[in-house]
Amino acid sequence: MLRRLSHWTFQFSPLPSGTFGLTDFRTRTITITTGLDQAQRRSTLAHELEHVARGPGGHPVREELACEQAAARKLIGIRELGEALAWSHGLDEAADELWVDRELLDVRLTHLHPSERAYLKRRLGDGPAVA
Repeated sequence: MLRRLSHWTFQFSPLPSGTFGLTDFRTRTITITTGLDQAQRRSTLAHELEHVARGPGGHPVREELACEQAAARKLIGIRELGEALAWSHGLDEAADELWVDRELLDVRLTHLHPSERAYLKRRLGDGPAVA
């Protein structure tokens, strides 16, 4: 998606502590903070691209949650999630396998559709509990 945004600028630059990414609609710039690992960069970029897709406006808290949920669904398919949970020894290891940060995995697990929850229960059997 980033390649299709020729009218946007993408950059790496230090951001305030705790801020991994920022989308500036006025300058049409997506900034990802420096010092992130690959999974964090991938997760943050997916989140910021959701902001671009949704456009400016909306309630900030709701927009953040909506972008995080959409990014989690795009990066973590339900079958891939099931496989990672089935063989991993914990959620950190599953996040590594899925190339996402733990926070994005937590969002995906927290906001499963009932049919996805049922699929994971069938796939995992007596394995790890699904939120």
